[in-house]
Amino acid sequence: MAVLKKRALAEYSQVVQEEACSKPLQLMKKPRLSSLQLEDELVADTLERLETNDDLVAYLNYIQRKLPFHADDKVVLMRKLIETYHRSEQSHIRLKIIGIVGDFRKIPKFEIQLIINEVIKLLSMETSHKVCASMISVLSKLGNLLVCDSPLLNKIINIGMQLLNNSSHLVKCHCLSLLGGLSNTTNLQGENVKHICKFTKSQDPRVRTAAYDALLRLHDRGQKLELCVYTDVCSALQDDNENVRQSAMRIVWVLSHTYPESCVMIPGCQDEVHLVDDAFAKLCQAIGDLSVNVRTLAAELLGSMVNVNPHFLEQTLDKKLMSDMRRKRSAHERHWETVTSGEWASGARWADDKPRENLDAESVSLIHSGACGAFVHGLEDEFMEVRSASLDSLCQLALSNPRFATLSLDFLVDMFNDEIEEVRLKAIDCMTKISHLIVLREDQLEIILGVLEDSNVEIREGLHRMLGACRLSTKACLKICVQTLLDNLKRYSQDKRSIWRCLQSLGSSHPNLTLLLVPELLTVHPFFDMPEADVEDPSYVCVLLLVFNAAQFCPQILSLFEEHIRRHYRYLRDTISNFVPRLQLAGVEDMETQVDFDTNTNYFLQNVMSRLNQPTSTNQIKVWDAACNDLIRLAQIDSNLAHGVELLATQLECHILIAKVMNSPAWIDSSSLNAQDGDVVKNLIDQLQRCSLRLQYMFSNLSTEEKLLIQSTRLQAMAIQLVYIVRASNTSALALSDHFVSRVEALKGYGNLPSFAGCIVKEISRLEDTKPGVLSRILLPILQAHIYVAPFCLPAKAFKVNAEILEPTGESDNPQKFLAGFVLGVVLDAEIQCLAHPEYLRVRVKYPDLNAQLIIPQESHLKTIKQYAQSELNENITVVPEHRLRTSVLVSHQVWTESSHIELSLVLDVTEPEVPSALKRWRGFSEDSFIIELCKPVRVLVSPKPIKRGI
Repeated sequence: MAVLKKRALAEYSQVVQEEACSKPLQLMKKPRLSSLQLEDELVADTLERLETNDDLVAYLNYIQRKLPFHADDKVVLMRKLIETYHRSEQSHIRLKIIGIVGDFRKIPKFEIQLIINEVIKLLSMETSHKVCASMISVLSKLGNLLVCDSPLLNKIINIGMQLLNNSSHLVKCHCLSLLGGLSNTTNLQGENVKHICKFTKSQDPRVRTAAYDALLRLHDRGQKLELCVYTDVCSALQDDNENVRQSAMRIVWVLSHTYPESCVMIPGCQDEVHLVDDAFAKLCQAIGDLSVNVRTLAAELLGSMVNVNPHFLEQTLDKKLMSDMRRKRSAHERHWETVTSGEWASGARWADDKPRENLDAESVSLIHSGACGAFVHGLEDEFMEVRSASLDSLCQLALSNPRFATLSLDFLVDMFNDEIEEVRLKAIDCMTKISHLIVLREDQLEIILGVLEDSNVEIREGLHRMLGACRLSTKACLKICVQTLLDNLKRYSQDKRSIWRCLQSLGSSHPNLTLLLVPELLTVHPFFDMPEADVEDPSYVCVLLLVFNAAQFCPQILSLFEEHIRRHYRYLRDTISNFVPRLQLAGVEDMETQVDFDTNTNYFLQNVMSRLNQPTSTNQIKVWDAACNDLIRLAQIDSNLAHGVELLATQLECHILIAKVMNSPAWIDSSSLNAQDGDVVKNLIDQLQRCSLRLQYMFSNLSTEEKLLIQSTRLQAMAIQLVYIVRASNTSALALSDHFVSRVEALKGYGNLPSFAGCIVKEISRLEDTKPGVLSRILLPILQAHIYVAPFCLPAKAFKVNAEILEPTGESDNPQKFLAGFVLGVVLDAEIQCLAHPEYLRVRVKYPDLNAQLIIPQESHLKTIKQYAQSELNENITVVPEHRLRTSVLVSHQVWTESSHIELSLVLDVTEPEVPSALKRWRGFSEDSFIIELCKPVRVLVSPKPIKRGI
């Protein structure tokens, strides 16, 4: 062992020396751009001092990044760049300089004509095709900034027409784009169309594509394309380049909407069809194209062609080209052809009387099959993009044609078994949209209900919404649907609320079918006393929701209720009143009559509004305060007026706080008062800022006048804060004043501003100096004149953000344990209604040590729930936009001595739009002031455990 160990050590202790391999290394010295200045007197020296092309390119990139800058004389800088352009022999440097010269249009008050003249001069001497193309692109961008009747604009267009004869395809493409985007008069546009159409026959496919795109740009700018181009464009649909085919398809689509009733000849016969029908057939043929992009575009364009003949439309769902390989002609046509031929069957020759219109099977081409089976091919395509676009178009066409909706139902049902989840979701969404036009059969329902076994919760809930919106044909369909939903509830208990909504809608839309199933569903018998079901059983609750919602439209169901069902109705009416309607049952009249009396909420609301619009009195704050309390109580009573009334109450609360602040002497002078009065005013101002932010961000679906009124209230709150900081504190208000001026500038473009906002905009537009002291002197008298000037109005269609956390429920006493310092994922499931700003949504986690954390949820975790009119009974109900958030909140903390609760809540963080970067460094800035709570926090019991050491 000793010898072996010694030998091993000897082997591993040997030193191997290799010859060094010399590799040449090149060190690049980067220019120090930090010492370079963009001042005009140093540009020439800097450009001449740069020795290599790499240094020059780096400096040019530096100049381009700094644009637009505020140099004193920009013309000098442009001259120096042009001199560098003439000295440079490298085309990529000239290309960079042309890009910088074109970006000079971003500099405020710079003469565009000067840039255009310089670029035109350089263009006449340039030999590089890439640089010429860049110059034409710059001229096109600058030409859009000129007026329509400018002579310089005509000069640019003439240059573009001259350079169309250039040998480079790049120059031709940019010239065609220029002609399509800068034509200013109708006559000139007509000439440009002729020049552009010449290049649709170019040998280069890139030029052909640019020509068709230029025609599309002319159409977008108001030029009506002539009908004569239709034939040439249709021939381009067979082009060997897919980009050309896509551009040609767009023009065919444009012409079909421009001349839908014009007649065109069918190739190979003397028949005529409307252009919209022929274009529809042409686009249907593109569904069989070899390119995925062409097929996708064709499927997208078909959906907007709603004026097509129903015969062509229905043909898209049928693959049969013709009957028994025989063209279908009318009897008159067949007889007339026999007469004009002059030949009759004499019997002298074999098969003398065979039909002359028979076709050879080999002569039939599927490519020229018109609209036959277009959507069938699109829905069976191997690429998801084509199938998804086909579903969208199929749905749009079905909404405009009820018969087509019925015919397409089987194809939509087949898409429920697609292998891609996105396609299945889209098929469910399309079925929901057309649900009021279709009736589901039993065989179709079996395929649909099989999707409820899917593991994706979005697919299951989407299917629940679809089933609730659809109409079922028979009693057996409803029975199968209810039984499958109950099985779904047993397998996925988290779908409880979604299944409740589905059964609620099914009962409301199928009361007569439900009546036939009531004895079986509730296990009631006319002679025998059946056992009472457990009201805590989830399946039994689902059946009750179905029956109760059907009973409000079918009174015969009420007579089948037994005593225990009536008791269960009272219980569910108290616990889940959103899902249980009001019923006139014989043992609960007293309870219901207390709810069903006429509340006269509209009369009460008019009374409150009349009090608000009365002339100003000495006790105006007390009047507003009493009206605010009445509005809050009214919102709790009448759910139909809740959103608008809450907006009015919030606005009224803002003006109450404004009046309280301005009636306090400590608002503008805190030196002669005690610190307690100063703290009261400061707290009132903080409350005013939070209230004005709630008013601005928690309400949506408002008119322009209502938005301006809210903006004026927010501006008044900011003005009060600015005057308070300047007059009654020692804090710098420079960042706050700059932010206030920027908000005022944003209101200049609006007319009919409210009184306060109009005065502020008018006064500040006269100022040359917007320092805080100057602003406070101007704002103070305006604020004092508008203390009690508040035009209150009730918005008719306002929506308020409302959030509800479904999971966690906060009822569990079992702590969730995790190792201290590690991460615990808490599942969060929430519903958010009327969320107008999803980009500001945050999940706030508040720990027992009062530390709070804001978590930004992933975009993929926040889904928009699309709601449609579920039936004729509910078509007049206002559809409220809704979002669903499913995410995992990551929680982490150090060791706790015992289990404690953390609080989870949903908030809006409006710091980004309301606080610029300069204001964040302000000493009075507080992040909590810009957090808007959307719901009550939910408490979750957690317990971080210490890490065990050792084995």
